[in-house]
Amino acid sequence: MTMKKTISIYGVLSLLFICNAFCGEIASQFHSPTNDWERISRTSRGFGPHAWEDTGITEFGMERTVCYGTCPAYTVIIKNDGTFRYKGEQNAKRPGEHTGKISEWKLRELLEFIKDADYFALEDQYRNNVTDRPTVFTYIVLNGKKKIISNYANSGPTKLWAIEQLIDKLLLDAEWDNDKQTTP
Repeated sequence: MTMKKTISIYGVLSLLFICNAFCGEIASQFHSPTNDWERISRTSRGFGPHAWEDTGITEFGMERTVCYGTCPAYTVIIKNDGTFRYKGEQNAKRPGEHTGKISEWKLRELLEFIKDADYFALEDQYRNNVTDRPTVFTYIVLNGKKKIISNYANSGPTKLWAIEQLIDKLLLDAEWDNDKQTTP
């Protein structure tokens, strides 16, 4: 038996012991000896910035429009280096123009999700036959090509909705330049 396989076997046995002691029912089932650990490790993403592949996405953004209610209207443009510019308008929690930075880890996760979702294969427009709803525009620049999608009344597929939600989440976790405390 090779050293690598011996280490893998001991690793799995150790994991099973730890899992039996500290894991719940689902995790215990996942860590059962029937799982194909070599296949899982071959298909999993690596860890750390060196493991990320270049997605080809250089810029992306989202714009939410007003509705007849209290829908927040704002625009955010994010570069692949994590810097962003934001303009909050009607009903936005953060009105006005702002800039900031997104953490590399969270940014890379979203860029990979956008790539995996095959954004460029989505339709250019999604609509429902309703009124008084907001539109969300998303756009991606991939290898120099730009695609904009209009999603009125959340009519698009769930992967488009997920991209919109993940962009919103990036803003919640962002480091906003005007929030930094300066020392006298």
